[in-house]
Amino acid sequence: MKILYLMPYNPVKPTFGGALRIYHILVHLLKHHDVTVAGFSSKKDENLLVERFPLLKGRTHFVDHPYPEKLKRWSLLASLFSSHSHWYKLSQSKPLQKELDILLSREQFDIIQSEFPVLAMNRLNSNALKIIDCHNVEYDNFRRMAIVKNSFRKLFYYYESYKFSREEIGICRKQDALFVTSDRDIALLNTSVLNTPKYLVPNGVDANYFHPLKLKPNPHSLVFVGMMKYLPNSDGMLYFLDEVFPKILNQYPDTTITIIGKDPSDALLRRANKHIIVTGFVEDTRPYIQKAAVYVVPLRMGGGTRLKIVEALALKKPIVTTSIGCEGIDVENRKSVLIGDTSQEFAEAVMELFSNNELSKSLVDNGYDLVINKYRWPNIGKLIDKAYEELLGLKSPLKIHEEAVERMDNESNSFQPEHEAGTHL
Repeated sequence: MKILYLMPYNPVKPTFGGALRIYHILVHLLKHHDVTVAGFSSKKDENLLVERFPLLKGRTHFVDHPYPEKLKRWSLLASLFSSHSHWYKLSQSKPLQKELDILLSREQFDIIQSEFPVLAMNRLNSNALKIIDCHNVEYDNFRRMAIVKNSFRKLFYYYESYKFSREEIGICRKQDALFVTSDRDIALLNTSVLNTPKYLVPNGVDANYFHPLKLKPNPHSLVFVGMMKYLPNSDGMLYFLDEVFPKILNQYPDTTITIIGKDPSDALLRRANKHIIVTGFVEDTRPYIQKAAVYVVPLRMGGGTRLKIVEALALKKPIVTTSIGCEGIDVENRKSVLIGDTSQEFAEAVMELFSNNELSKSLVDNGYDLVINKYRWPNIGKLIDKAYEELLGLKSPLKIHEEAVERMDNESNSFQPEHEAGTHL
């Protein structure tokens, strides 16, 4: 099957949840299909991607991102006076559109799959089936972010939600199908995009990489992993440190929390002390997670599903989370995780795990079984292929490209970048 895969960034160095999802879907597609990729990337990273995946040689069509990092801050302010959302404007590129026009004029594809709605907003002159992989319902994600206290950010996310809802709903209605990561997101989209087929394709975990290590956890130690410039992660940790952590310290004064993730804010760095360790980027998060007694996910906003949950379950870590933190994943309170939606409930759940080894063991055993049976990336890949078959009306299983499989399997699987969560740009 011939697939054009559109990506908003090159996943060769995935350091957050959205890039990790794209990376693992790309791995699956290359094993089973004839794949061409296009989107935004530097030339250096494009060469690294081809080096990592030789099957892509001659099949990459990338252009530089239209907005360098130094211009994005100014574009935030300018977007308040535009009828289009900030995210839409950041993703519009005449060079990319020209590249797609040339490519689609000379090649035919069975499927064009866009990661995130903004990539699908390009002009795609093709009879191919068009699918968006919806990491979140983005306008709802922006709506949730509008709870922040900062007045400018609150205004920005309010307008971003309003403007992007029109853009997102409009482009989703034009698709042949949508891949969605949670039942909640399917229900949200069904209120406005009723006639477009939706397939549940949850986030997964590389269980060969995230596997339990024989490291004894430090007593009364907590850990959080996430890209810290992503607002739901930074908001969640500031909320935890200000409203939850003092309650735990009052009962367990030796408690520590290690916060791992790229680009911690100044507000977070100012809170660092002997109890609060802020590491920034680390090459390998697994030892930090394994040495912790409890993995915390105190998120109050966000969409889709959090890869951090399935990764922690695969590492057999007991988890305390909010309901939003574990949305879209088939965990159950007091069976595979503990859920606390108020600061008091969250603190009490952490302290219960400090003192109840039997409960902790029960949670990790049930959570590990759930991940292995449902959330490994090969299982997610099968869901994607099943959707392709149904959409294209195939009567027999898709033929695997044996040469591609052999070459992929012979490549080193030791390439393991920083694994962080939060599926968003």
